[in-house]
Amino acid sequence: MRYRGGGWRQAARWFMVLAALLVAAGPAPAKEPRSGAWVDYSLGPVERLRELYPDASSLPAPYAALYPDLSATVAHFTRQSLVRDGVEDPVVEVHRVSAPDGDALRLRLSPVNATTAQYATLHPQFVGPGLGGQALRGAQACQAEPGCWDPHPDPGEPWAFFLPLGLPLATQQAVLFLDYPPVPALTGKDYLNNFTLCRWGRILGAAGIEDPHAFEAIVDARPLAAPGSGEEPWLPDPMRWFDDPSGQAGDYLSPMLAFLAGVEREGGERSRPVAVFGKPARDTWARIVGRPSVEVMDVGRTALQSGAPDTPWIATNHPVVTTYQTCPDPDDEAASGSQYRDDQLLPDLQKDLVAGCWLKAMTGDDPPSASVARETCRARWADAPGARERQMLCVQAKLDDDDAAARCDSYAEAWRYCSAHAAQPCASRDCRYDPDWVREPVPPPAQRPVGWADTCNQYRPGG
Repeated sequence: MRYRGGGWRQAARWFMVLAALLVAAGPAPAKEPRSGAWVDYSLGPVERLRELYPDASSLPAPYAALYPDLSATVAHFTRQSLVRDGVEDPVVEVHRVSAPDGDALRLRLSPVNATTAQYATLHPQFVGPGLGGQALRGAQACQAEPGCWDPHPDPGEPWAFFLPLGLPLATQQAVLFLDYPPVPALTGKDYLNNFTLCRWGRILGAAGIEDPHAFEAIVDARPLAAPGSGEEPWLPDPMRWFDDPSGQAGDYLSPMLAFLAGVEREGGERSRPVAVFGKPARDTWARIVGRPSVEVMDVGRTALQSGAPDTPWIATNHPVVTTYQTCPDPDDEAASGSQYRDDQLLPDLQKDLVAGCWLKAMTGDDPPSASVARETCRARWADAPGARERQMLCVQAKLDDDDAAARCDSYAEAWRYCSAHAAQPCASRDCRYDPDWVREPVPPPAQRPVGWADTCNQYRPGG
């Protein structure tokens, strides 16, 4: 159990929930799963689920063929969530059953354990009227408003309603607040199937997090898949359409954040931390927490629901900001005087590592205050990094650099470059090094940070 906020009382609750499910399961099915029992629950009416899950009946034409069968889609994303919740080899059965008000989907999960037992409650809530249903309500209200939904369409990548499916529901340690998922997350049938989340997983590994999936429960300010760049002028106002308790649109963002942060469970003792990424998400977060603005490296605490424990949070750059950055060019006077500088590779990377380090610190057994955690992480990764940290920063910078000539193509090459150049990523504007100057051999895969076997370049444009 990755989230440790409940102690023995939480363990006792899991035992009682598990016992109740085993009793309710009744006689064993003809073909028993490995544990001899199923977690069995109804997810909801088929017609409602067709709108909440990607389905040929509700998707724009370019995506419809990818999702021809609702039961298979629900099974696919449920299995993804279970795996990312740490369940090994989960079995997911989805059955269409008759109900008085129309057909419904009933799920059976195996093995039965403390995590899968929670799905009987959490999964129907996630797609229920108060959470996923509110996101859909906001999208439908925007679609009914002239000029609101996809006013500048890309024929190949039209907008599509898309909840954060296939991510942890039960054992997550943190929540990530971003702007919207890119279309490849929808077409790849995987919310993490994009450069943004692939790279962020590497950052979490560098910060010492052993299971990045536990830190990848996501809420987007706009629950819609859209082209990955150039959409900001056209996107709907998140607060107007997706955080509206008046009932005119969807009341989704604050309730879903509270749900995934665990303020309605875990005995109300503690909230999981939230990390806020990128300016659009920071602007939305500022309105949620009632501040004039939220800037990079700001931290705070806020109650996401009345009477709930305060949720600690940190704001940072978008997870891929460094991939638009390079080393400083002393000959480029225009860049050095520009309002929007693109030569902040190392400083921006240090902020990423501070944020990843902060998340790790805030999910420990006895977390410090949000500001103390930030200053401790800032000292480690930005103000006075040690030799190990400098080498890790250099390696990551040589994988991120927006200058293709300066970027290294693999972890091993980046390591050798940094070892030969005293961990200075901007020692040259290439990836060349003298082998005689390499001071430390490349660590074997088992000794590298989690996720560093993948450069993520398969997702990167031109990668």
